[in-house]
Amino acid sequence: MDFDNFERGYLLPKGCKDLIPPQPSQPVALKHDLLVPDHITVKELAALLRQKPFKLILDLMELGVFPNVSHGLDFEVVSQIAGKYGYVAKRPA
Repeated sequence: MDFDNFERGYLLPKGCKDLIPPQPSQPVALKHDLLVPDHITVKELAALLRQKPFKLILDLMELGVFPNVSHGLDFEVVSQIAGKYGYVAKRPA
């Protein structure tokens, strides 16, 4: 038997992977500061974080915000999302 795909108590068909991604065992290390303008959209934030916009939309949905790509975000939400990807959000001086 091949146990490469045995993760949640049952065998998945050959070639299938578990749909639940593994959870990181240690926190994400902080990369550096991220200067965030006062008005930023999901698309602009995705470009700053070097992520796909749909990944940020999923992260925002976990926080209870249901945006589209052109939706404006407030600083508190941006700082939470930036922290998830290892950045510290700061406002420009």
